[in-house]
Amino acid sequence: MSTGRRVRGVVSGMLALALVVGVVYAAAALLSPLPRLHIEQTLSAAVDEPWAAAVPLPEAGSTALLAESGTPVLAGGTEPRPIAGVAKLVLASVALAAEPLGVGAPGPAITIDQAAVSRYRALDSAGARTIEVVFGQTWTRRDLIAATLLGSGNNTAELLIDSVFGDLDGYLAAARTWLDEQGLTSTTVVDGTGLDAGSLSTASELAQLGRLALENPVLAELLTTRPTDTAAGTAFVDQSTFVADLGTVGLSRSYTDAAGVCVLLAVPAGDETVVVVLLGQPGYAGAEDAATAIVEGVREAVRPVEVVAAGEVVAIARASWGQSTELVATESVSVSSTQLEGLGVRLEAASRSTIVQGADAGSLVVTADGVEQVVRLESTSAIGEPGVLWRFADPFTVIERWTG
Repeated sequence: MSTGRRVRGVVSGMLALALVVGVVYAAAALLSPLPRLHIEQTLSAAVDEPWAAAVPLPEAGSTALLAESGTPVLAGGTEPRPIAGVAKLVLASVALAAEPLGVGAPGPAITIDQAAVSRYRALDSAGARTIEVVFGQTWTRRDLIAATLLGSGNNTAELLIDSVFGDLDGYLAAARTWLDEQGLTSTTVVDGTGLDAGSLSTASELAQLGRLALENPVLAELLTTRPTDTAAGTAFVDQSTFVADLGTVGLSRSYTDAAGVCVLLAVPAGDETVVVVLLGQPGYAGAEDAATAIVEGVREAVRPVEVVAAGEVVAIARASWGQSTELVATESVSVSSTQLEGLGVRLEAASRSTIVQGADAGSLVVTADGVEQVVRLESTSAIGEPGVLWRFADPFTVIERWTG
C-alpha cells in the first residue's frame, strides 16, 4: 500500500472518529438533564431591638415585664428580695393545687372559733391588714381565697393555711414542692402572709407566678369578678387593685418595711396580656407613677408587626443559563411585637429546573412562639429551558450536568 493511501486512511478514520465524538457530544449536550434552579431567600427575621426597649422602667427596686411569649424584660436588681403580700398569691396558688375547686364553687366551709377571732384582733392591733371575722360565722374556701388574694387579709391567709394544710409546716412543705414543680426555684416562702422578711423571690419569677395565676381558672375568675363580700355577710376592701383606671388587673399590692411597695398586675394590650411586677418601690406615689408609665409604654410597644406583606419579594430563583425570577408572598403574615425575639422565617421551595409565570413556587414558613404560619409563593416571571448555544457551552459543563 502506498504512503498516500495510508495517510488518506488515517485521515478518514480520524474524521469518522471526530464525527462519532461530535454526535455523542451533541446528544449528550442536548439530552443532558438541566441543573436545578438556585433559590436565594432575601427576607430575613432580623430584629432591631426587644419589644419593650422603649418602655420606661424604674431604677429603684426590681421590675419585670412578661408577655405571653418570650422571656421577661428586667430592670433593677435580680437577687431574691422580700415580697410582702405577694406571698398570698403563692398561698392561693398552692392551696388550689392541693385541693382544687370548681370555678364559682364555694368549696369546704369552716366555722370561725374564738382562736380565729383572737388572732384577728391581735393582727389588727399590730397594724397588719385584716378582715373582720365574727365568732360562729361560716366561711367557705372561696371566701377565704378571695379575702386573702383580693382583700390581702393576713388573718384569712392563716385560716386558709389551717383549712387546707392543717398547719404552717404542712403548707411550707407543699409550697416548696409546688414552687419547684413550676421552676420557681429562687422563690422561698416562710409564711403565708409575707409579713416575714424571709419570704423572698425575684421580679422575674413573680412575673411567671402572675402568668400562672391568670391561667388558673379559679383565680382568673376571682381576678375578673373581684368579689368583696363573703357568704357570711362580711365585706372587705379590694386591696390588690392598682391604677385600675388604666384598665389593669391587680394581682397584689402591699407594703412592709423590709420589702417596700410591691405590686403585681396584668395589663391587657391588644390581643394579649402583659404581667408587670414592681418590687422594692420606695413609696406608693412613686410606684403609681412607675406603673402608669409602664402601662402606657406597654400599650404602645405591644402591637402587630407585619413580617411579610402580600406581593413582597421573599426569594430570587436563578438558572445557570442567566434567567431569573422573583418569588413573592401571596398574602401577608403578622405577629405580635412580643414574639419577634424568637421569630423564624424558613423558605420551602420545590426543586425544579424551570418555572412558568404565576406558578406555585413553594412556601414561606413563619414561626413565632412555636406556632407556624405558612404563606404560598408565586413566581413573577418564567424561567424557560436554555437555548442550544448554552447547552453546547463547554464539555466540562455537559459532563457536570450528567454526573452532578
